[in-house]
Amino acid sequence: MSGKYYPNNFDAIAEAPDELFEPCTFEEFMEWRLAMWQIPSSISCIIRAECMDTGKIKEHVYIKPHAAKKRLIKYMADGNYRVTVADHEFISLVGIHAQTDPD
Repeated sequence: MSGKYYPNNFDAIAEAPDELFEPCTFEEFMEWRLAMWQIPSSISCIIRAECMDTGKIKEHVYIKPHAAKKRLIKYMADGNYRVTVADHEFISLVGIHAQTDPD
């Protein structure tokens, strides 16, 4: 395996009895996960970049805002990526928009 290993608690959660989990409807779950995203306080932002030619997606997690800014500038200079940035307050789609001539 290359890179860092980030352990998870899947086995402990999968083996836990159902009584430990509070029931919720699908709508409640979607509201909780989509409208109320949570990023750990140690993380500045998450950048998700989709290459328009290949459709491949890269995700980057940043602790330092200046490093995220450098990566975002790199993607925007390339001009071939659709970039989504999520921080503690917003989820934003960032891109270069074609300008139209005012005829």
